[in-house]
Amino acid sequence: MSRRSASDLASACFSAEKLLELSAEEWLLRRKVFRNSEKSIQANESIFTIGNGYLNVRGSLEELPPGHCGGMYISGIYDKSEADVEELVKCPMWTDVSVWSEGEKFCLSCCKILFHEQVLDMKKGVLHRLSTLKNAAGKIITIQTARLVFMHNVHLGYLFVKVTPRNFSAPLRVLSGLNGDVCNRGYFPREMLKHLQLEKIERGRAFMYLEMKTRDRGIRISEAASWKLISHDASVQRWEPRIYGEKFTSEITIDAQKGESYIFEKLCVVLTSREVPDAQLYKETICQLKAYVRSTALNEIAANFTVWQEKWKQSDVVIVGDEEAQKALRFNIYHLLINGPPRVGSIGAKFLSSEGYLGHVFWDTEIFILPFYIYNFPEIARNMLLYRYHTLPGAVKNAVNAGCTGAKYAWESATTGEDVTPRFASKLEKTIRFIYTGTEEDHIVSDVIYGLEKYFRVTGDESFLLEYGLEMLFMTARFWASRVVKVDDSYEIHCVIGPDEFHEHVNNNAYTNFMVKWHLELAATLYGYMHKKNPVSLDYLCRKICFNKSEADNWLVISRNMKFSVDPQTRLFEQFDGYFNLRDYVFSGYDRTGHPTLPRGVNYRTIGSTTLIKQADVVIMMLLFPHNFSDEEKRVNYEYYEQRTAHKSSLSHCTYAMMGLAIGKRTRAYSYFMKTALFDLDNLHKNTHLGIHAAAVGGTWQTVVNGFGGLSIKSDRIVMNPWLPKKWESLSFTVRWKARFVDINIFHDRISILIRSEDAVEIPLSLYRKTYKIKSNEVQVLHYCSS
Repeated sequence: MSRRSASDLASACFSAEKLLELSAEEWLLRRKVFRNSEKSIQANESIFTIGNGYLNVRGSLEELPPGHCGGMYISGIYDKSEADVEELVKCPMWTDVSVWSEGEKFCLSCCKILFHEQVLDMKKGVLHRLSTLKNAAGKIITIQTARLVFMHNVHLGYLFVKVTPRNFSAPLRVLSGLNGDVCNRGYFPREMLKHLQLEKIERGRAFMYLEMKTRDRGIRISEAASWKLISHDASVQRWEPRIYGEKFTSEITIDAQKGESYIFEKLCVVLTSREVPDAQLYKETICQLKAYVRSTALNEIAANFTVWQEKWKQSDVVIVGDEEAQKALRFNIYHLLINGPPRVGSIGAKFLSSEGYLGHVFWDTEIFILPFYIYNFPEIARNMLLYRYHTLPGAVKNAVNAGCTGAKYAWESATTGEDVTPRFASKLEKTIRFIYTGTEEDHIVSDVIYGLEKYFRVTGDESFLLEYGLEMLFMTARFWASRVVKVDDSYEIHCVIGPDEFHEHVNNNAYTNFMVKWHLELAATLYGYMHKKNPVSLDYLCRKICFNKSEADNWLVISRNMKFSVDPQTRLFEQFDGYFNLRDYVFSGYDRTGHPTLPRGVNYRTIGSTTLIKQADVVIMMLLFPHNFSDEEKRVNYEYYEQRTAHKSSLSHCTYAMMGLAIGKRTRAYSYFMKTALFDLDNLHKNTHLGIHAAAVGGTWQTVVNGFGGLSIKSDRIVMNPWLPKKWESLSFTVRWKARFVDINIFHDRISILIRSEDAVEIPLSLYRKTYKIKSNEVQVLHYCSS
């Protein structure tokens, strides 16, 4: 090797390691303990997921130890094949690496662990791993890796591997390839579902290529990668391709010397036939890989970090005085950042961290997740709402299947919007039961519209409303008009399930009825508004969906006469008809983790005959519509239902945290918040191995910004009612409102606010019911008292 080439190699290795250096400790999530149990391994894989919203990769160890559930998921790639219903597909993996010496594999599960740590650098979106292992022959090796997928080009991924033999010199085999031998986990233990079939394998010294196709929908997924040793020249290595069925590897053998480090890098490109026609997929994928190699990984990594810096500049929320809360909050924001769809698409209940809940989209999306994007990245929020618009034909089919007109958004949605709720599942009592949510939990229809209205109110995106939103609004309102039942002078909704899923087949669930009341009034009001402001666009839509004014008039009648049951003396809203006649219990005992324990004589088979509820129901109704209920009504309903809530859902704690803050019940708000923020980090429900709880993630951000920060947006003003926990010195964040950026710093007695705008404007701001005029582009300090 010439001196110049040696220098070039050393420079390349140094530059790669330099770019992959760790950020400050406050941005790092560390896990040093390796527990050789399936659930522990898989929980870490969920937590350490990396991604960019187009594709996400679970944080599995590169050698894939027994019990792993590694996988890559691409947004919107669903397939049915052998499964009961269409589900998110586990796609071919490219992050596998294994190191062998004399026929023995170095792996955490079969070697003595001298040191091990995984570190997620949340600031840069990089997952690091450092392990020193001793095998049965006494050989000690250190394996260091770093992996990332890029934000600036969502089709690219990168893997850095550094191998150092500590006490021996011997040949080392280092393998990495493309793994198409992947299956989804089935419903029953050890059941595996095959969604992909092999279409093409191509290999050469400079590249490898794998193409697979989903069995049912025929979507092709292509991966091309370059795997090479970059720290030494070709004279120290021998290369061989290996094929093992639907996976193959590029095997590099090196004559390793004791104490010397060997650095490898892998550049990967992922495409699908949704972006590139089938016939051009191979050529385009290889071309992009060649361009990636020419550009060099260093340039792409630097560009990626620039995008991450901009994303955090917008979305970071800074808590001073509480390191645990700060890191937990950043962890949740990180997962929101890596799951925002860069193209039309939505977000499932487990993000793209696993096929938990089959990757389906629920009501969690609009109520708990969408607000983060509305306030920070409205273009991503628009993509999510466009998903609902494009699945409107499926919603129409759902309505027909239910014997109704209009459009009924699916309780569980995938590709088309037709309902894909499984027929059965294992319930809390460990028995298999039929699932009724797909036919009865219809509040999803109005939840989608709630997200749509919030998006329009905050962004002012009138073009979206005209082109897509009104059609969504009117078609779903038409569904409700055909779904309600007139009883005497009122309208009722029978046989539903509310947010509290312990009680099925109920009539007049308060949350559902109120959402419908609001929904129909909004539809009728917007019809009248558009009739005056933009009659041409409205007339086109009316012809398209065969709609006329009499329907809007009927919606208003239904809305004004929707049934609600409220005790006139206590002001308690009955969760559904007959709820107050059930056996009444309250939770008084808690286990070691703070979970409520069932009262004596109650189990999960009989809980439906009691007043105990799964999660917030009436309380979330009041949280979403705070101006429709008096302070006294909020207080008495919060106190009543809090004692009866089991919090058997990741959506529940954040709801009680925000509602408690809103009504001055602050003593448990911080505890509820931390349960939400640490839901997956502490594996609160012992099921993080099945994926990240997206609703808790979104709820964490909302609890800080809308709860402790007290922020809400009306059409013409900012409203703030902040309250900070005692140990928080300050809270700072930025939100977007229409074409403006609003920087807010909150202290215990004052707020500092800066509205950045291209125009010189004055904006009304209400702070604890005092109104101020805030000039744009000028920092203003306002004092308040929250007691």
